[in-house]
This record gives sequence, C-alpha cells and structure tokens, in this order.
Amino acid sequence: MCLILILSAPLAEGNSVLTLDEAIQIALENNPGIDASDAGIDIERAGVKRAKSAYYPEISSRLIVPFIGRESGFFLDQLIYDFGRTSNRVKSSKARLRSSKYDSEVTREGLILDTQVAYYTVLAKTHLARASEKRVIEYEKRLERSKGFLEAGRIPPIDVTKTEVDLGNSRLEAISAINELEIAKVNLLTVMGLEGDFTFELEDTLTYKKEIIDLESVIDQALQSRPELKSLEAQEDAMKANLKITKKEFYPVIFGRTAYRFEGKGAETPGFIAGVGLRFPIFVGFSRFADVESARGSLKRVKAQKAQEKAAIISEIKKLYLDLEFSEENIKVTENTRKSALASLDLAKERHRLRRASDVELAEAEALYASTKATYMQSIYNYNIAAARLKRAIGENGYNQEK
Repeated sequence: MCLILILSAPLAEGNSVLTLDEAIQIALENNPGIDASDAGIDIERAGVKRAKSAYYPEISSRLIVPFIGRESGFFLDQLIYDFGRTSNRVKSSKARLRSSKYDSEVTREGLILDTQVAYYTVLAKTHLARASEKRVIEYEKRLERSKGFLEAGRIPPIDVTKTEVDLGNSRLEAISAINELEIAKVNLLTVMGLEGDFTFELEDTLTYKKEIIDLESVIDQALQSRPELKSLEAQEDAMKANLKITKKEFYPVIFGRTAYRFEGKGAETPGFIAGVGLRFPIFVGFSRFADVESARGSLKRVKAQKAQEKAAIISEIKKLYLDLEFSEENIKVTENTRKSALASLDLAKERHRLRRASDVELAEAEALYASTKATYMQSIYNYNIAAARLKRAIGENGYNQEK
C-alpha cells in the first residue's frame, strides 16, 4: 500500500500542469549554460572592440618631477599603416565572435533537446512505475489466494513460499521503478535550472506526429544549417586572418606622433612637435617564423575538424533515421499488444462483475494492461525523442527564437 501512496503523491491536487513547450521555455530562461554561452559572446564582442581600438589615436602624458633631462608633456600617437595587421586582427576577432554566437546556438539547441528527452523520460518512467505497482497488487492477490488454498490443503507450503518470493521481487522492481522515476524528475528539474521538489504534473498524450523524411535532402540541409559547422567555418576564417597577421609581422609599421612638450631635451620652450615614424624589428630570434608555422597548423587543424564534423553529421543523421523507422515499427507492435490486453481487461472486468472471475484474474488482467500500456507509451516517447534528435541533427528543432 505504501507504494501506491508514494506513486500517487506527484499527481496530488494542486500540482500545476507543465507542457513540453513550457518546460523548454523555463530551461532557456534558467539554465546556467545559456548564461555561460552568452558571456562567451560578450567576451568576443569586447575582443572586436579591442582589435578596432588600433585605428584610434593613443593619447598619453608624462610628467617628470624633478626635471632630470627627460621630456615632459602630452603625446598623441596614430597608426598610419601596418600592412594589414590591424584589419586582419579585426577580421579575426569578428570571425571569433561569429563562432561564439554559433557555439551559443549549439548550447541552446542542445538544451532544448535535453529538455525534450528529460520530459519524455519522466512520462515513460511514470507509466512504468504504475505498471510495477499493478504487478505488486497482482502478486498480493495471488499470495492471499495461495494462503487460502494452503489452509484448505489444496497446495503444499512450497507454493506459498514461491508466491511470497514473487511478491518480494515485484516489490523490489516497484521500488526500483519509483527510484528511476524520482531520478528522472531530478534530471528534468536540473535541465530546467530549477531547485527544490518536483511539483509539476506533465502533459501526457497517446498521439505522435509521423515524420516524413527524405534522407538525402535532410543531409544536405544539415550540412548547410548545423551551427557546429558554421562555428568551425567562422574559426577557419579567423585562422586565415591570423595567418595573414603573422606574415605581415615581417613588414614595418608606419605611425605618426604629435606632442606638446613643456620640459625636456629639445624643448627649451613649450611647443608642439609632429612627425612620422617607422618601426621595423630586424631580428627577434626567429619567433616570427614560428608564429607563421603555428598559424598554418591551426588553420590545418580547423579544416580537419570541419571535415570530421561533416562526416559525423552524416553518420548521425543516417543512424537517427534508422532509429526513427524502428521506433515507428515498435509503436505498431506495442499498440496491438495494448489493444489485446485492453480487450482481456474488459472481459475480466465483466466476468468479475458476474462473479465468474476471481480477484486474482482481474488483478492479473489489470497488471497486464498496465504493463502493455507502459510499453506502448514508452514506444511513443522513444519515437518523439528520436524525432527530436533527428530534427536537432538536421538543424531545425522548431524552437528558434530571436535572442
């Protein structure tokens, strides 16, 4: 009886009904992973501003007290031309920003999929726990009948012992099912970024939407739309720009300087000076050659990662396509068994009403129907999960929103 009370508690009156769309929205608003990815975008956006800052003049001042022969005044330096270093730094930083935005999209889509999986898992575990509860009731009825038969001398004591063992095993299975249900609830709360007790009743359904998939077209679509690939493409652009930067380090930097000096050598009287300078490092220990080699290696690596990602996407979609087809066939099979079990349950109820069937027969029919229904519902949830994973792999999860 305690199993029944534990299982019924989550469905107590006053619990709010949580739809899948609402669970996804809560996750997008509360999961810390979203904040972390948004922070990554902010960091890269600041990097773009930092790269652009080289286009602006640098203003500084220097005051030497007491005067010891060094100049004091205000100074302004302005970059004139660095043979593309700054422009390529800006290009690289912008590409990293794009990559960060695509990475944020990956995080967001992954969170949506995790929420869908967690939501359907709670529903599936709920039905399995209820089915295990019915199985416990069945064996309790069997044990009650066996004890009656033993008192009447119709069966030996060993038969009662076997029934008690079966009842104990069914209770262990029920406890395990309830534990798995509670774990699934905790996982859903975690994905949604919530703490505390699970106070929701999930929206259940016996329907599913059949997905019509053309394998070749969805593979092409995925290769065009997956944010993982777009992120790697942006990283490739950044690496190309970095390679150009390292090559440009062999060229000089031309800059202009304007100063107002009021103390120091060459400034006997306060005044302005202005000029154009050329900065050209002649030898820095072969570090520039190493930088070029490193940039080429980074570019080569990101190209290889992009090729690997494309192959992984194609393989993933093919596998998920097969999973979806298997899930659909599984629904058909489990639906037939559920209908057969329901017919048996209706017959058992009628026989029990007419006093032609025992309590054990009715409990057995109820347990069988609960088990087949749980299996059928789980096949529907598995199909919905497979469909959600396939949509995620294609790059269309149906929950795209403007940030």
